[in-house]
Amino acid sequence: MNNSETYIIVFACNWDGLSCIEAAAQAGLNYPSSVRVVRVSCLSRVHQGLILKAFELGAQGVMLLGCEPDKCQFNTDAGYITRECEKARMVLGMLGLGEQRLVIHRMPRGDGSDFVKQVKNFIEGLEQLRKAVPARVK
Repeated sequence: MNNSETYIIVFACNWDGLSCIEAAAQAGLNYPSSVRVVRVSCLSRVHQGLILKAFELGAQGVMLLGCEPDKCQFNTDAGYITRECEKARMVLGMLGLGEQRLVIHRMPRGDGSDFVKQVKNFIEGLEQLRKAVPARVK
């Protein structure tokens, strides 16, 4: 991977989140090749340790992509991933990396165009952050 690319990890739930990515591919919509998708059965399987590990391994940003609130296939507590996300953001803030490097999007099933829009906007924001603080962000 080119060092100038903004490398991000997308943790996508196996249901609505992944369907957005698949719909984008089927529609021929493109997003940067620096986006790495990790399929999880449900966002409730993602915890702050896993999120922070992605940053430790070099990701400049992490996106959590899941079902809309109250539409989880497993009927899990939608607040769980929000709490884990907030805990990870606090750690990112304490480390001076910036809380905005972690986002969560809950999308309707099969919304490929909105997924591509969200991921491109996220990368654009990370690139702006990278330009503003080049010494801390590799």
